[in-house]
Amino acid sequence: MSIKTDITQGDYAAFVKHVARTVSAASGDKVVRKFIAIAICLGIGFALSLLNLSSHLTTLRAMFCGALAGAFLLMVFIANIWRRPMQQMRQADDGFVVGSQEVFLENEGIRQRSGHHQSVFQWSLIRAVAVTEQHVFVMVDRIAGIILPRRAFASDAEREQFVSEIERRSGKVRT
Repeated sequence: MSIKTDITQGDYAAFVKHVARTVSAASGDKVVRKFIAIAICLGIGFALSLLNLSSHLTTLRAMFCGALAGAFLLMVFIANIWRRPMQQMRQADDGFVVGSQEVFLENEGIRQRSGHHQSVFQWSLIRAVAVTEQHVFVMVDRIAGIILPRRAFASDAEREQFVSEIERRSGKVRT
């Protein structure tokens, strides 16, 4: 079986989002949430300590509002730092990820071929098969995989047959 496709920057962006969701769900999202919770607690503690020191009501309100605004800005800053690497990930238009490709299901594994490269991923290397509304992602590592847009398949039945064959040969089920 083989599929011909043309991978776009949009397809790659969808893949990066999929990987980010998968990786953050598996590990780092909890760390970020804890850091933000600590920052909020420190901001509230700072605000309360300022309230204790102040005796004038107008100054008290101003200090409290300033402390809350500072905590909010800190959260926004942290969120931007966390997202920035994902937003900057972009493949070269003349590289091996974006552009025309053909994917073959062979006895030894999945062969991916373009004008710039050819790779064979042995069946034992397949980690997962993710089917989304617009793509099929065949993961060969935690952050690397084969991108198959839905438009590459002539029909839903063809896509289903292709994915079922990958599942059968790799022993992995779709997520």
